[in-house]
Amino acid sequence: MPIIEDGTKNARKIRPIIYVIDTSGSMAGTRIAAVNRAMNETIEGLKDVSAKNPREEFKIGVLQFASGASWVHDGLISIDDFYWDDLTAGGLTDLGAALDELNKRLTHRSFLRSLVGYMAPLLIFMSDGSPTDDYESALTNISYNNMWFRISTKICIAIGEDSDVEVLQEIAGCGDKTKGSESVIQLSELDTFRKLIKFKSFIETWWGTKSRPELENTPDPYPLPPWGEDLFPLPPIDEHSIPLPPIDEDPFPFPTGDDWW
Repeated sequence: MPIIEDGTKNARKIRPIIYVIDTSGSMAGTRIAAVNRAMNETIEGLKDVSAKNPREEFKIGVLQFASGASWVHDGLISIDDFYWDDLTAGGLTDLGAALDELNKRLTHRSFLRSLVGYMAPLLIFMSDGSPTDDYESALTNISYNNMWFRISTKICIAIGEDSDVEVLQEIAGCGDKTKGSESVIQLSELDTFRKLIKFKSFIETWWGTKSRPELENTPDPYPLPPWGEDLFPLPPIDEHSIPLPPIDEDPFPFPTGDDWW
């Protein structure tokens, strides 16, 4: 009788990279054009990085928010099959709606379904303004009740002088502005595209350093539980009932300081 090999034994774990992009009216014109141009180049660079990575397969998601929030594609797309659809801008800045969508989809019952398992996500937020909805309740909910969000690496890009940096710091720190302060990059109007492109190169280099052969047999710090079990069976928690418990140190910390620019 032939031996049936386990097809997941040597499969690469999946690394979700999710872009959460403000497409409100204030992003119209040069700002959204800069984002579209930079993202087209970023995706091509990530394809090369993914092809050389023996441990991780990148899957991309794009969540846009304006008057409400919506996913550009239905689910996470393998980097090899991904193409960038240029975004258009118009509407309000419903950041809370985007956080609610993340909370719904960052689960193994939705976007994170895989027999080989998932690595901690990389979440990249881009915004040029202040939220126009109740983002605070949404942030509290996802920070308390979604472990994938809490263990994710978050990078927030504040575009323009009018961007609400403190809100992005709260997101990066799961509600703690101090913890999230070093994960927010503010771009002025004139250098938006230049720094987005440099950020693109940084992302490629950052993930490329994790493609060394010796990493191939490194245990997954966040293994997927047995199929069918709830990943994090937490009941809803009132924000005032208990303090937010500590989280593990980020396994892939975002660099600090200005010299990496």
